[in-house]
Amino acid sequence: MLGKSYFSLVQALHESRSFDEVAHLLSNNLPVQFDGDHATIGLIAGGPKLLEILGDSPSSEVGRAEFDLVAAMMPKHPLIGMVDFGNPGNLGFAASDHLEPGEYRDSEFNLGLPEAMQADDSVVGRLSTCWGRTALIFVCREKGIFSQDEREAFDAVLFTARAVLERIASQSVEARFREYLLTSGAVAPVCLFSVRPSREVLAMNYLAISQTEQWWGQDEAFRELDDVDYSKICHALDEAWEDPIVAGFKPVELDLGGGPMHFQALPKQDGEVILVIPLPGAEQRSDAAVNAVLTKRQREIMEWIAEGKTSAEAAIILEISPRTVEKHLEAVFQRLGVENRIAAVRRFLDLKQGQTI
Repeated sequence: MLGKSYFSLVQALHESRSFDEVAHLLSNNLPVQFDGDHATIGLIAGGPKLLEILGDSPSSEVGRAEFDLVAAMMPKHPLIGMVDFGNPGNLGFAASDHLEPGEYRDSEFNLGLPEAMQADDSVVGRLSTCWGRTALIFVCREKGIFSQDEREAFDAVLFTARAVLERIASQSVEARFREYLLTSGAVAPVCLFSVRPSREVLAMNYLAISQTEQWWGQDEAFRELDDVDYSKICHALDEAWEDPIVAGFKPVELDLGGGPMHFQALPKQDGEVILVIPLPGAEQRSDAAVNAVLTKRQREIMEWIAEGKTSAEAAIILEISPRTVEKHLEAVFQRLGVENRIAAVRRFLDLKQGQTI
């Protein structure tokens, strides 16, 4: 079952840099691997409640066009009560695992879907789970059921896709944290805390520890958030997710023992939350943000790039080689957390104006 097309798909997955790229590859190519007819990716919450349809396959497009109908049918899926859709395990599952031939086809759920999404059998796998939201891929066969070999091929791709998404999620957290440190406009040292899924708060760097020694009791190794503060975090982070695995910082006011303070919160895929706050009482110098992020030469280069100059033109003006300009720009892109010149110029100009990014 695992032929050349399989390894081409796996290679493309490994080169993916976002959830959307993975969703595109899976929804358009996974059915080809084992004679499925169409694939759709759904983001669900408990119930199961359909939150969003992802991917750009034809069936995904149909599902989005008929979203209200598909969402209304989701709680009527015939496998509810047999499978936990929010936590189905690492392997895929199929309707034919639990139902007699024809039973899925004739179910109220299947018959209620748009015709382009109906099938005799459906195999389902978990792509990611973050904060009570699970991304599932549904691969359907219009006629007949999936064989054991086909199921194993599905699982092989599923494991690869999940590993790639975990890597993307981890890199995103690193990039967002680096972006905060470099481009927030705050050059004061920061305190870093971790909120575990158990609601325990742990100081993660020396400055945070020094603060907790003032805020907490001598034998208080952790601070457990009460229902009010934990609800504040959950509410703030509801809007943090840009896709099923990537989130950005969101502001939240909490009292960790030193009185109400304004933190920036970043959720991780495993349920942990990173809390960051400038050292209380430290001077904030937003007007020095550019100086804190870029070297003198990098600022000179960006000034000319912002004026519309090419690398070659900036090199002539600054009397350095174009290669040196390109190396500096590479460092600028990484420090500013961007991928191209247009985005770098925008962030650079924002920093010059003292704006928080």
